[in-house]
Amino acid sequence: MLSTKNLRLKYPNGEHKIFDGLDLTIHDKEKVLLLGPSGAGKSTLLNVLSGIVPELIELPMKYDELHIDAHCGMIFQDPDTQFCMPKVKEELGFILENRQVPRSEMDQAIQRALDSVGLNVDPDQYVNQLSGGMKQKLAIAETLLQQAETLFLDEPTAMLDTEATAELWSKIKDFWEDQTVVIVEHKVEHIWEHIDRVILLNYNAEIIADDKPEAILAQHEELLTEYGVWHPNAWDYAPQAQDTSSTTTEPVFSYQDGAIRRGNKTLIALDAFNVSLGEWITITGKNGTGKTTLLESMMQLIKYDGKMTYNGHYLKKIKDAAQHMYLVYQNPELQFITQSVYDEIFIQFSQKDNKQAQQQTEDMLRLLNLERVQNQHPFELSMGQKRRLSVATALSSPADIIMLDEPTFGLDSHNTFNLIQLFQERVAQGQTIIMITHDPEIIARYPSRQIHVEDQQLHEVRKTGDMHV
Repeated sequence: MLSTKNLRLKYPNGEHKIFDGLDLTIHDKEKVLLLGPSGAGKSTLLNVLSGIVPELIELPMKYDELHIDAHCGMIFQDPDTQFCMPKVKEELGFILENRQVPRSEMDQAIQRALDSVGLNVDPDQYVNQLSGGMKQKLAIAETLLQQAETLFLDEPTAMLDTEATAELWSKIKDFWEDQTVVIVEHKVEHIWEHIDRVILLNYNAEIIADDKPEAILAQHEELLTEYGVWHPNAWDYAPQAQDTSSTTTEPVFSYQDGAIRRGNKTLIALDAFNVSLGEWITITGKNGTGKTTLLESMMQLIKYDGKMTYNGHYLKKIKDAAQHMYLVYQNPELQFITQSVYDEIFIQFSQKDNKQAQQQTEDMLRLLNLERVQNQHPFELSMGQKRRLSVATALSSPADIIMLDEPTFGLDSHNTFNLIQLFQERVAQGQTIIMITHDPEIIARYPSRQIHVEDQQLHEVRKTGDMHV
């Protein structure tokens, strides 16, 4: 049994407590889904119930009672946070060593684990060479190998495409019958009918509803909508699509006769890829096909074959590309450079008058619901808040082309819709948005162009209603 009574917890630089008197009990073998807006403390609660806080992450915490399972399995939003070995087989082998599995049985067990999550890689491959989605599959594989009695899942499929998400939830459900499972997940369609209980938190991390899923949906749809939960009708409240048919045809960015490789493997080969101002381009494709690598090559961060130009001038160095383009990674922590949320945005306006910079910073904080955490260190934020902050810094830059790698993963519906509206405004002003996404609703509704990566090629997808995800 997992339980806490009168839990109080606060980040050192936070102005508000995350939990202030939280009471919660989860019974053995229950399947529980935690819902609530981004920043409501869902991931922090998983860290407390698993013992990560305060054993590994020291936070000021008090409680009257706390019962945890220290020998649990945990899948994080950011899979990089749980890897400790350089190669795939070493990462999985480390789990088997702790279980005292004989060496003669390890190779077969490792291959079974990889097959169970559909991760088709050489066990000798280095973990840091995997795509974000492939890393997430590896994290799930190693957690399943632990055979723990309690399983904590924090957005386990956030970086996966639609097909992989459905497949992995199917596999996880095959394993969890005899386990206690606590889930934080925004994409609930694959698990809604398979869980015992839904707990709904508000912005103050207070439990405002706790019931069976069918009762929650029947009695609290307004609350689900109010707190940004991705319930079955959530997209009814999304911004309306805008007419993007008048996009400028003259390209500013051009990539000709190109090839992008990882080691000896060609990921993408292309004749031409051109981008104009005022476009909204989505890039889709299965995990590991080179979508992120394409954006990195455009920023001159990795080597490539071919010729890239911007307004006819060759791009050869990072500083050349950075004058016109801005890239936001899947992992937002890679980009933070200051000690507070406020400063992270303010620095983007530093070339302006101080009063004007302050006003624009405050406007961006308010628009992306980051006011309450503006004095916190960026690393103290939830993954959804970190994502919004990284996008805020990009949209605060004067770049012509903003490139975003899964900008909406881990976000509640409110913040997703806020970002969509902001993207629409920027496109209308002539800025170009290029985003990697697996979200079928975004792909079907908003872009002016859709690029699908498959068989080492960039395929232009026509708007026929049958969209690749």
